[in-house]
Amino acid sequence: MATNTTVLLVSAAVAALLLAGMLAVVVYKTRTRQRHVKGETIRDQAEGSARHARYQEALADVYAVKAHALEVEVDIKTARALRLQRQAAVYRSEAATSRAQQNEQSSRVDQLYAAPQTAETPRLAG
Repeated sequence: MATNTTVLLVSAAVAALLLAGMLAVVVYKTRTRQRHVKGETIRDQAEGSARHARYQEALADVYAVKAHALEVEVDIKTARALRLQRQAAVYRSEAATSRAQQNEQSSRVDQLYAAPQTAETPRLAG
Protein backbone atom coordinates (compact mmCIF):
# COMPACT_ATOMS: atom_id res chain seq x y z
CA MET A 1 0.00 0.00 0.00
CA ALA A 2 2.86 2.23 0.40
CA THR A 3 3.35 2.23 -3.33
CA ASN A 4 -0.30 3.08 -3.91
CA THR A 5 -0.10 5.87 -1.39
CA THR A 6 3.09 7.21 -2.95
CA VAL A 7 1.58 7.08 -6.46
CA LEU A 8 -1.54 8.76 -5.15
CA LEU A 9 0.48 11.48 -3.39
CA VAL A 10 2.66 12.05 -6.46
CA SER A 11 -0.43 12.14 -8.69
CA ALA A 12 -2.09 14.59 -6.31
CA ALA A 13 1.05 16.75 -6.24
CA VAL A 14 1.28 16.71 -10.07
CA ALA A 15 -2.43 17.53 -10.32
CA ALA A 16 -1.97 20.36 -7.81
CA LEU A 17 1.01 21.70 -9.79
CA LEU A 18 -0.95 21.46 -13.04
CA LEU A 19 -3.89 23.20 -11.41
CA ALA A 20 -1.59 25.92 -10.03
CA GLY A 21 0.04 26.30 -13.47
CA MET A 22 -3.33 26.57 -15.18
CA LEU A 23 -4.47 29.08 -12.56
CA ALA A 24 -1.28 31.10 -13.15
CA VAL A 25 -1.90 31.08 -16.93
CA VAL A 26 -5.52 32.18 -16.43
CA VAL A 27 -4.45 34.98 -14.08
CA TYR A 28 -1.71 36.10 -16.52
CA LYS A 29 -4.13 36.14 -19.48
CA THR A 30 -6.76 37.95 -17.43
CA ARG A 31 -4.30 40.61 -16.33
CA THR A 32 -2.98 40.98 -19.87
CA ARG A 33 -6.52 41.37 -21.20
CA GLN A 34 -7.34 43.90 -18.47
CA ARG A 35 -4.19 45.88 -19.32
CA HIS A 36 -5.16 45.87 -22.98
CA VAL A 37 -8.68 47.01 -22.17
CA LYS A 38 -7.34 49.74 -19.88
CA GLY A 39 -4.82 50.76 -22.56
CA GLU A 40 -7.59 50.97 -25.16
CA THR A 41 -9.70 53.06 -22.79
CA ILE A 42 -6.82 55.46 -22.17
CA ARG A 43 -6.08 55.60 -25.91
CA ASP A 44 -9.74 56.37 -26.65
CA GLN A 45 -9.78 59.11 -24.02
CA ALA A 46 -6.58 60.61 -25.45
CA GLU A 47 -8.05 60.51 -28.93
CA GLY A 48 -11.23 62.20 -27.66
CA SER A 49 -9.14 64.87 -25.96
CA ALA A 50 -7.13 65.43 -29.13
CA ARG A 51 -10.35 65.69 -31.16
CA HIS A 52 -11.72 68.22 -28.67
CA ALA A 53 -8.47 70.22 -28.83
CA ARG A 54 -8.62 70.26 -32.66
CA TYR A 55 -12.25 71.43 -32.47
CA GLN A 56 -11.30 74.25 -30.09
CA GLU A 57 -8.40 75.27 -32.35
CA ALA A 58 -10.72 75.34 -35.36
CA LEU A 59 -13.23 77.39 -33.40
CA ALA A 60 -10.48 79.81 -32.37
CA ASP A 61 -9.46 80.12 -36.03
CA VAL A 62 -13.05 80.87 -37.03
CA TYR A 63 -13.36 83.59 -34.40
CA ALA A 64 -9.99 85.05 -35.40
CA VAL A 65 -11.17 85.28 -39.01
CA LYS A 66 -14.43 86.92 -37.91
CA ALA A 67 -12.53 89.42 -35.77
CA HIS A 68 -10.22 90.24 -38.67
CA ALA A 69 -13.21 90.70 -40.99
CA LEU A 70 -14.77 93.11 -38.50
CA GLU A 71 -11.50 95.02 -38.23
CA VAL A 72 -11.39 95.35 -42.01
CA GLU A 73 -15.01 96.47 -42.01
CA VAL A 74 -14.20 99.11 -39.39
CA ASP A 75 -11.26 100.31 -41.49
CA ILE A 76 -13.51 100.56 -44.55
CA LYS A 77 -16.16 102.48 -42.63
CA THR A 78 -13.50 104.78 -41.15
CA ALA A 79 -12.16 105.52 -44.64
CA ARG A 80 -15.71 106.15 -45.89
CA ALA A 81 -16.38 108.50 -42.97
CA LEU A 82 -13.18 110.45 -43.70
CA ARG A 83 -14.12 110.71 -47.37
CA LEU A 84 -17.58 112.00 -46.43
CA GLN A 85 -16.07 114.52 -44.00
CA ARG A 86 -13.76 115.81 -46.74
CA GLN A 87 -16.69 116.07 -49.15
CA ALA A 88 -18.69 117.93 -46.51
CA ALA A 89 -15.78 120.34 -46.05
CA VAL A 90 -15.67 120.92 -49.83
CA TYR A 91 -19.42 121.60 -49.90
CA ARG A 92 -19.14 123.98 -46.92
CA SER A 93 -16.32 125.82 -48.64
CA GLU A 94 -18.32 126.08 -51.86
CA ALA A 95 -21.36 127.26 -49.91
CA ALA A 96 -19.27 129.91 -48.11
CA THR A 97 -17.82 131.09 -51.43
CA SER A 98 -21.28 131.21 -52.95
CA ARG A 99 -22.62 133.18 -49.97
CA ALA A 100 -19.72 135.59 -50.17
CA GLN A 101 -20.41 136.15 -53.86
CA GLN A 102 -24.12 136.61 -53.15
CA ASN A 103 -23.37 139.08 -50.33
CA GLU A 104 -21.01 140.98 -52.64
CA GLN A 105 -23.65 141.18 -55.33
CA SER A 106 -26.24 142.29 -52.77
CA SER A 107 -23.85 144.98 -51.57
CA ARG A 108 -23.34 146.24 -55.13
CA VAL A 109 -27.07 146.32 -55.71
CA ASP A 110 -27.59 148.17 -52.43
CA GLN A 111 -24.90 150.64 -53.43
CA LEU A 112 -26.61 151.21 -56.76
CA TYR A 113 -29.95 151.92 -55.07
CA ALA A 114 -28.34 154.06 -52.42
CA ALA A 115 -26.51 156.30 -54.93
CA PRO A 116 -27.88 159.85 -54.95
CA GLN A 117 -30.05 160.74 -57.89
CA THR A 118 -28.32 163.32 -60.01
CA ALA A 119 -29.08 164.79 -63.37
CA GLU A 120 -26.68 162.38 -64.93
CA THR A 121 -28.19 159.35 -63.25
CA PRO A 122 -31.48 158.44 -64.89
CA ARG A 123 -34.35 157.63 -62.61
CA LEU A 124 -35.95 154.30 -62.92
CA ALA A 125 -39.48 154.43 -64.16
CA GLY A 126 -41.74 153.10 -61.71
